[in-house]
Amino acid sequence: MTTKKPSILFIHGYRGSHDGLAEVISYLPKDYDIHAPDIPPAGGKSLDAYDTASYTKYIADYIKDNHLEKPILIGHSLGSIIASATAAAYPDLVNNKLVLLSPISKKPAKVFGWLTPLPAVLPVKTVDYITTKYMSVSKDKDTFKKALSITNVCSTSNKNKGDLWQAGKYSAFTAIPDFSFKKDTLIIAGEKDRLIPIKHTQALAKNIGAKLVIIPNTGHIMNYEVPAKVAEAIKKWLGRQDSNLRMLGPNPSALPLGDDPSSHN
Repeated sequence: MTTKKPSILFIHGYRGSHDGLAEVISYLPKDYDIHAPDIPPAGGKSLDAYDTASYTKYIADYIKDNHLEKPILIGHSLGSIIASATAAAYPDLVNNKLVLLSPISKKPAKVFGWLTPLPAVLPVKTVDYITTKYMSVSKDKDTFKKALSITNVCSTSNKNKGDLWQAGKYSAFTAIPDFSFKKDTLIIAGEKDRLIPIKHTQALAKNIGAKLVIIPNTGHIMNYEVPAKVAEAIKKWLGRQDSNLRMLGPNPSALPLGDDPSSHN
């Protein structure tokens, strides 16, 4: 008898859209029911307020409206905040497994707090280039061009400047430690994440008892830089036998891929 696999609900980050997660999803097994909705203000959608209660209600309503039975939440960047907040506010509505990509493990430096909403008032292409240059650490020109192209696609989905400003403020002044939840959590982080240094993510993983995968030579937008490796880590977490990405313990250093995970847990 085949056990029905749980649905997966991806939650993208600030200035993102479902397009930013499409490549990661393309590497995941096709026998999962995968959802990746645009989260306001993406896709022309809007919330009455950009706060924890509104974001978590949006996710809860999506789950109910689409008749999802305890989906696994996978959140990237701001999405990691929303996923954690939803797990705290609606623990019985979501799966016991939780995945956080490039998590906001600590509130960014105050300067970022005031800079984050600026995309709402600056030229889109200028912001896209600056943020992609900062968030990506790949030295490969083609990888950067691809990341910039995806950023452009996602940013055009965020057209309401007022909503974008409010979402940016929430993103800049909220972090995962603000919420209390008990889930079987996987964290996937880039070794060279400039927005949230890896030491803060290691501390978060230790504090909440999460598994941690650190992908070497990767920054905050891992979903653009190394989508196949991100998907591989997710597959292993979901119990797939066809996955070979090594898993790291709660407080590791980045090690080469392919190492035997059993010796580090």
